[in-house]
Amino acid sequence: MEKEEFIRRLDTDLKYAASVADQLIARPTALREVLGDERIKKKLLEDPVYFAVLMCNDKWLVDAPDHQNLLRDMHPRQVAACGRGWGKSLVFSRKNLWLIYTKPKIESLIISSTQRQSMIMFDYCYFTIMSNPLMRKTVKRRGTTRTTIRLNPPLGGRLVALPCSPNKLRGFHPDWVFCDEASIIPSEMITSEIMLMLTKPGSHFVMSGTPKSFDHIFRRAFLDKKRYSIHHYPSHVSPLVSKKQLAQWQQDMTKEEWMREVEAQWIEVANTFFPMDLIVGCLDPELGDRDSPHRYFDDLEKVKPRQLKGPFYAGLDVGKQVDHSVLAVIQKTDNKRRLVYKHQFPLGTPYPNVIGHTAKANQIFKFRKLLVDKTGVGDALVDEIQEIGIQNTEGLFLTDRWKEEIFTHLKLLMEHKRLSIPGDDAQLITQINEQQYEYLKPRTAQERIHLKFWHPQGRHDDQLHALTLACYAAKEKQPEAILARAW
Repeated sequence: MEKEEFIRRLDTDLKYAASVADQLIARPTALREVLGDERIKKKLLEDPVYFAVLMCNDKWLVDAPDHQNLLRDMHPRQVAACGRGWGKSLVFSRKNLWLIYTKPKIESLIISSTQRQSMIMFDYCYFTIMSNPLMRKTVKRRGTTRTTIRLNPPLGGRLVALPCSPNKLRGFHPDWVFCDEASIIPSEMITSEIMLMLTKPGSHFVMSGTPKSFDHIFRRAFLDKKRYSIHHYPSHVSPLVSKKQLAQWQQDMTKEEWMREVEAQWIEVANTFFPMDLIVGCLDPELGDRDSPHRYFDDLEKVKPRQLKGPFYAGLDVGKQVDHSVLAVIQKTDNKRRLVYKHQFPLGTPYPNVIGHTAKANQIFKFRKLLVDKTGVGDALVDEIQEIGIQNTEGLFLTDRWKEEIFTHLKLLMEHKRLSIPGDDAQLITQINEQQYEYLKPRTAQERIHLKFWHPQGRHDDQLHALTLACYAAKEKQPEAILARAW
């Protein structure tokens, strides 16, 4: 094919561009020559979809009109409510790459509830750059880190992934901000910290995520069609989600979870004891800040004593074949309970292994108290734990009355903003929200009405139980009443 014909087809036919992109990327000299043509250069500067296809080898994008629409949207305020796996983080990673490679000296931030969450979109960017030799050459080695990409002049742009901790956000004056999984970033953090960073003329603000809380800036913006460009895409319209995957999700999910996670609808679980708005109010970005004395640890081996600020309390929910055993550790400081460690054991884990892990955690955190669910295993497990030297251990049979007691205590902590959990712990958030209740029939009209709790069939509440036990272990003892003389 003649060069002129090749350039013409490359410029006018997106499918053709997709078919040759991988060959061009593998041959940097040929790609550089193509990019020297004014028609191709103009197309790349004007169209982020064309950029993603030609420079990022995104062949799938050719037949994805919804993804193209989101990628091309340049409205200064955007909201994208998307189902699980739809590809929002991937699309916005392409928009970020297009921005820093076509707009000189631009600064773009990816912000989420934790560093780990913000790194998902960032890694799409980073590894795409690394797989394209021509793009890789533009990276400025000095100043590029695991969470920052800097480009050499004349581009000179910068892309940074950040947790939404106030001390991490200071000092930035971005042109674009992408709040990934905005629904698990505290609403007041977005309105009083992140939005106030957008001081540059022509700055852009994007929120994306799966629906969760009703009383949140993410939902309010989603309903505000006058000020925001609104995008709403369920999982099943995406070419990135297979029919097999959808069928698996439909088999595994509750109706409410399907509506929220797949259909991307705001919905509340029927008869839930812990509404989603209440849970979202407990999501704490500081737990994801590795420099914070209140950080969350996901690996015991990485915990260093100098990082700890106690006291600590623990809850152990014991399962085996059907349910998981789970250990949860909370930090009690400043009148708050922060979940700082949680470990879910694989199904079938022998009890000695569970005890061994619990003992290791006690050596590190030095529990003030460990509360164990001994329903089904009796006193023997508690005795074994005490025998190895964890004397501050107590057992509890989780009867309906005791569940009512400890769940009510947990709910009061949540209502008074005294509980903090990680925003990216989807399993825990789901288990808390799925805990349902009903009123029990009293024997007389004057008797106190008690509650009965349950979770959907085929689901689990082991992590919720462990967290609840840990919080109850930290409950202050009520002072005993003292009778005073009346004379």
